[in-house]
Amino acid sequence: MDEREAAEALAAMQAARGRMAGRARWSFWRHAAVGLLMGALVASYALPAPLTIAVVGLCLLGVAAIVARDRRRDGFFVSGYRRGRTRPLTFGLVAFLVAALLLALISRQWVAWAPVAIGAVVAVVATGASIVWERIYQRELGDG
Repeated sequence: MDEREAAEALAAMQAARGRMAGRARWSFWRHAAVGLLMGALVASYALPAPLTIAVVGLCLLGVAAIVARDRRRDGFFVSGYRRGRTRPLTFGLVAFLVAALLLALISRQWVAWAPVAIGAVVAVVATGASIVWERIYQRELGDG
């Protein structure tokens, strides 16, 4: 490959990344679905164990539905656990979610509905984090 071919290949790759950045835009409702699934996971700890397991199962089905919807609509699904500039936000959100789950498990001993309140906070934070994640991802693609 000569210098001209390498430059053309690089330009083609950057153009593809730019197109991908343009397509990697999701609606507020898509972000809210992610937040609601995470919030429901935490809130489910207010329920008796069999119902908690049922809600966790429904959350897993919800994740599968989001993946299928993204692939159908966009032709691709971007995992939140990918390498790149989004990783610190993803790991921060996972740490927040684990802390919220632990808080929900501990606090329900004193206030039965505490996991529901904590789940509501998680839903809002996770929705916002999803929106920020998308913006970071688009900037990363645009920077090439």
